[in-house]
Amino acid sequence: MSRRPILVASLLLAVAGVLFLPRLCRHRPTDEEQILALFADAARAAEEKRIGDAVRGVSERFAGEGLDKRGVKQLVAANVLRGTWVSVAIAGAKVGVQSDGAHAVVDVIMSRGGKGRPVAELLPERGTVHRFSLRLAREDGGWRVTSAAWHPISVEEAIAGPELPPTP
Repeated sequence: MSRRPILVASLLLAVAGVLFLPRLCRHRPTDEEQILALFADAARAAEEKRIGDAVRGVSERFAGEGLDKRGVKQLVAANVLRGTWVSVAIAGAKVGVQSDGAHAVVDVIMSRGGKGRPVAELLPERGTVHRFSLRLAREDGGWRVTSAAWHPISVEEAIAGPELPPTP
């Protein structure tokens, strides 16, 4: 009996294992990791002046601060294209997930320049820090922000970091 078919079959199994084993062992991101990635992607898109990508994580049914999704897109576009937000960085974030809903509190530094410079050199003359309180829902294609409220905060508050309010 020839060993060649056994050798070929073994080689094919080894190659298949090398190709498919990593896919089987890949870590699926948690809901919290998916939501944090959504925020990081939006900040990066705003810095790169990709307005549509910056608001990709906003739901079509968004309502907050008197804006709908279109209003959010216009607000982001106005600030990005005017140069008000040249650098957008997540200073801190807390996420709480409950089944198909989530709540997040995110501190964001938005500045007119100085990427890579210490925050103390940028604020308050060249930028601001805002705290966003967000509600998210699991929709087709992933998590989306359905409502938001925001207000400016001090550097000290940003350093302390956001806290989630207690869940009812």
